[in-house]
Amino acid sequence: MNGLRRRRQELHGSPDGFSLTQLSITVAIISILSGITISNSLTSWHDAQAAELALQLAGWLEQISRAPEANGATCTVTFADGITGGITLNNGAVLATVTSEPSDASPPCSPEPTFTVPTRFGAHQISAGASAASVVFTPRTAITSTTDIQVRLALLNQAPVRCVRLSAILGLLRIGRNDASSSTTIDCPAASFDTI
Repeated sequence: MNGLRRRRQELHGSPDGFSLTQLSITVAIISILSGITISNSLTSWHDAQAAELALQLAGWLEQISRAPEANGATCTVTFADGITGGITLNNGAVLATVTSEPSDASPPCSPEPTFTVPTRFGAHQISAGASAASVVFTPRTAITSTTDIQVRLALLNQAPVRCVRLSAILGLLRIGRNDASSSTTIDCPAASFDTI
């Protein structure tokens, strides 16, 4: 009987449990895996927040682009000061405002005269950049710019950057992304607009 017990101990190790080395290795592996998971989760969350903000901005701009046809006015969207060089905005900060010419146009260009950074992003800051300080929508459902205009948005200066593009003259809205950069001063690649 003693020989059987000794043989079992040799094959299976100590009957008292795991050794300190085994526990240390297990804890290290679990720590590495959880670190990777948390990092990927945060990246996905940042991407989803930036995408949501880009969709909201595109919806607001789409609403404004249709107003001139209904009211015969010219609607001008002016982005926040310094946006062409890249800026950082806190929650509740104004990203863009809209005005109409004539100013008493009915219906107005938008029921919401300003587009603000939603407060649901918590204490996080939004990085924003644009290729133009303003865009003018005309009654012919067009914009006056002869070049594409991009508004670029990122959460906490982290990639990916989401872009809202207004195509030259027609003013068609598209949403794209730049996975290679976290800078809101760099345009999203043209191919990224075709995949969204």
